[in-house]
Amino acid sequence: MPRKTAPFKGNLGDVDLRLLRLFATVAEAGGFTAAEAELQIGLSTISKQLKALETRLGVTLCRRGRGGFALTDQGRSVLAAVRQLLGALDGFRERMNNIHTEIAGDLNLGLIDTLVTDPNFRLPHILAAAKRRAPRVQVNISVDPPNLLERAVLEERLHAAIVSVRQRLPGLNYRFLYGEQNNLYCAETHPLYRYCPDEVPVEMLMDCEVVGRIYAEQDEARQFASGLVRTATANDVEGVAILVLTGRYIGYLPDHYVRATRFALPLRPVLPNRFGYAVEFELATRARAHFSPSALNFLTELAREYGLVMGV
Repeated sequence: MPRKTAPFKGNLGDVDLRLLRLFATVAEAGGFTAAEAELQIGLSTISKQLKALETRLGVTLCRRGRGGFALTDQGRSVLAAVRQLLGALDGFRERMNNIHTEIAGDLNLGLIDTLVTDPNFRLPHILAAAKRRAPRVQVNISVDPPNLLERAVLEERLHAAIVSVRQRLPGLNYRFLYGEQNNLYCAETHPLYRYCPDEVPVEMLMDCEVVGRIYAEQDEARQFASGLVRTATANDVEGVAILVLTGRYIGYLPDHYVRATRFALPLRPVLPNRFGYAVEFELATRARAHFSPSALNFLTELAREYGLVMGV
């Protein structure tokens, strides 16, 4: 029999906001265990606090058990409302900070993984310059697949993101920053290794197991049109590298990442003239966004470094 619940009444207090932030963290992490490190509290405490929030709101927010963690329909509606509420609170805080002459507030940036080994990736230099001009700004960096970053920019949870663009989304502006070369790689213990890079027999190649990046599925599928088939996936570059290092798989990795990383085994590219491809990295920002001074300060430095005309 469904639990009888009372509608939410009363004003929001500090305790309510703390519980709502906890719920948003758990929901976006995909469960209690995944959120434990970020919240820095134990699973039992998370469970108790989420239960208290459900009682306070009069709804069941999620299901948790052997089947895993999942938001209820009510939970998804509450999450959307929480994001809107927290966004409004953050906006109010930034506006209060902007009353002062010194630039303050948060700068929320998104990146895909393993960019730091690319010499064309100049974000550390850009952030250093931005912090010199605005030392009170708090910088928050999120590392996620491109689709999640783009959604966060659209929802104004991020001011900007550096992404590899597959399909431009309405509501976002994209500005080219630089390119990156990707190649198929195999490890020293793989049968193809002795023939790499350019003398790999086609019949051996067709028998290979391939690991692919989930977010780069379209790009990699075009390269695999000749008959290669993915038998494993990973949601980031490091996951691909781990499977390549087993000696059982070949997979796409950025050239700069391979050059800069001290792997347990040597890697070699597989027929780079045939299977290599370039990836373009772009800055994604929300169209017609009203940028805070902290975001404008950062975007000004980025535009100067990469020679962009921002038009923000």
